[in-house]
Amino acid sequence: MIEKIRVKEVASYDSTGIEVNLSKINYIYGSNGTGKTTISELLRNSDNQKFSFCNIEWKQGSSDCDLFVYNRYFVRENFNVRNEIKGIFTLGKESTDILALIDEKKKDIEKHQGRIGNLDSNISRKEEQLEILQTNFMNQCWDLKQKYDVIFEEAFTGLRNNKRKFMERCLDEAANNTNNLCTYEKLKNRVDSVFKNSREKVGTIPVIHYDCSIENQSIFQTKIIGKKDIDIARLISELNISDWVQQGHRHMEGTDGICPFCQQELPVNFKEKLDEYFDETYTEQIQKLNSSIEKYERNTIAFFEKYGFLKTENIPFINKEKVTSLFELIHSTYKENIQLLEKKRNEPSRSVKLSSITNYVEQINSEVEQANLQITELNRVIDNIKEEKEKLIKDIWRFVVEENKSIYENYMSNFRRENRALEGMRRSKNEQKGYKKTLEDEVIGLQNQLTSVLPSINEINSLLRSFGFTNFQLAQSEEEGNYKIVRENGEDANETLSEGEKTFITFLYFYQLINGSNEQGKVNTARIIVIDDPISSLDSNILFMVSTLINNLKKKIRSNDSNFKQLIILTHNVYFHKEISFNKGKKNKRQPDETFWIIRKTGNVSRISQYEENPIKNSYELLWKELKENPNSITTPNIMRRILENYFRFFGNIDVNEIIEEFPDEEKVVCNSLLSWANDGSHHVNDDLYVDSNQEQNKIYFDVFKKIFVNSKHESHFNMMMGNIEIEVEENVANDEAKKEIQEALTQVAVGKE
Repeated sequence: MIEKIRVKEVASYDSTGIEVNLSKINYIYGSNGTGKTTISELLRNSDNQKFSFCNIEWKQGSSDCDLFVYNRYFVRENFNVRNEIKGIFTLGKESTDILALIDEKKKDIEKHQGRIGNLDSNISRKEEQLEILQTNFMNQCWDLKQKYDVIFEEAFTGLRNNKRKFMERCLDEAANNTNNLCTYEKLKNRVDSVFKNSREKVGTIPVIHYDCSIENQSIFQTKIIGKKDIDIARLISELNISDWVQQGHRHMEGTDGICPFCQQELPVNFKEKLDEYFDETYTEQIQKLNSSIEKYERNTIAFFEKYGFLKTENIPFINKEKVTSLFELIHSTYKENIQLLEKKRNEPSRSVKLSSITNYVEQINSEVEQANLQITELNRVIDNIKEEKEKLIKDIWRFVVEENKSIYENYMSNFRRENRALEGMRRSKNEQKGYKKTLEDEVIGLQNQLTSVLPSINEINSLLRSFGFTNFQLAQSEEEGNYKIVRENGEDANETLSEGEKTFITFLYFYQLINGSNEQGKVNTARIIVIDDPISSLDSNILFMVSTLINNLKKKIRSNDSNFKQLIILTHNVYFHKEISFNKGKKNKRQPDETFWIIRKTGNVSRISQYEENPIKNSYELLWKELKENPNSITTPNIMRRILENYFRFFGNIDVNEIIEEFPDEEKVVCNSLLSWANDGSHHVNDDLYVDSNQEQNKIYFDVFKKIFVNSKHESHFNMMMGNIEIEVEENVANDEAKKEIQEALTQVAVGKE
């Protein structure tokens, strides 16, 4: 079934449009030109581009119903005097057993369709639950992305502005990333080297070499003293004055036997004894000491000169602050050692031990080694930058997967559970569709045994005879599966049919079509019927017959066991509306499965109103009500004509023209122009035309309309039907000039109409 129709921005419907909520049986009343055919054409041809702003809303699970629409476009397409009418396939009556079997299978098909509808609802709810579950997980993944976005920006390229894509990458990496897990700090350092550092290679730092043996030369610890086996050696040793004597010995040269310290005359042979005490061995040791001190100074200064660049230059990956501190410690130690060696030089008998700088050198080498490792890695990365980027990105995503692990596992657990349920529902739906399809194929197979156009021909001819149309009938044409219209003698009757005959036989064709199909395989589909003004050009007897057929159709819809599901009727004929909407014992009360609507057009814009009960209470009363509520409508001329005809001709057997003859000559023109305008308006209004309704002109004609009642002594009836609403109408035009202008204007209108 159709639940709702929205019509806007087409024909006389503006951008606001109308909205029609439908039930099983729906009556839509409106005068000619108010927009009824636009609605029926939307239902018949909704794919047309001109209906792009309109909408048909179906009840869930019923969008596969076939729509059958009768309107003037259906008549044009299906009744063409130059072509044969396409035949209708209906079920034959040869086998009641097969028909019963078809009905049984159709009921089973409906059961499966009901199950499919329930499964569709459950599937929709389950899909919504999965969507909520996925949205929550997507937001949690996005929170993780926000946390690491600045550091891992390059790894998130292409995903940084799309939550769903980022979530999908998280799911993919969680399922497929098997890289080893790296720490955040390590990844951060690699990001710096792979994505942020320059692409120039760096040379490695030479390892620091220092000969530590120069610090431990034995001469520094050796006490250098003179020869021990001479007589003065014992005294020098006991007094521990070797260094003092050695200094005096150096100063004795050129003193002529005088002591350099006390200026006394030295003992005989004292100088020789000292020369013997400070013998060749002593001298060699002193020379060795001096050369060792020089070597220490020379090698250490060379060390500073060679490796000083480590503290003065900006070398990648070197902790310059630490290295500088170590060099300062080495230099300080060197200074202390030099002071010790100077003392040793002055006092050879002293034993000294130098402080070692080896530990500091080893620490510097350790820094150099770490820097060289990073330099080597940098150079390797530069040589393999593409592979390194790919590997780093995979390692970053492995880290993200680990960070997201608990959230991912919880999501996947819930997702698998809900998805298993959803897949089960989908399998069940497919099974039900399979069962339904099998039954439908079986029904088609059974129908193919029985379907034929002959029952349709017989049914339509039977209806024609029952309605008194005996001067023509349908016959099967030479082209199998089609009809032709023939006279009683067999001659072709297409070109000699009257408008009423064409209208009636086209409606009978439509009525038979909805009970069958133009296609054999669609004889028993669920269907919705739309009927738009089927009684044009028909007399009252045929109007009653058409009403009877439609009332029979209503019974089938309400029985709930036929393939007719919904009926929408649009009409401008009050009598026809009353016939098809009459509910025995209910008067004008609306039944639960009915809706009542009236379409009106004001200012060339169509609007629709819904009623809680049947608004068509009395046709004559309705005409007055429409005139009273919509005096400026483009349907006003039709309403005035029908009121005049109903009241003066049908009710009073009075000829309106006779009343006009009694008007003064100057007012006859006004009255005749009214009838001319009214008849033109009642027979030439069309949904697809724009009609400009002039309000001032309507007021003038309305005044004339009232004068017909006043001058015929029926003013009280006019006042009663207008609800005692005072309408200011000048009985006598005081201003002759104004009266003359009105008469001239109306005369021009009348001449134009003629």
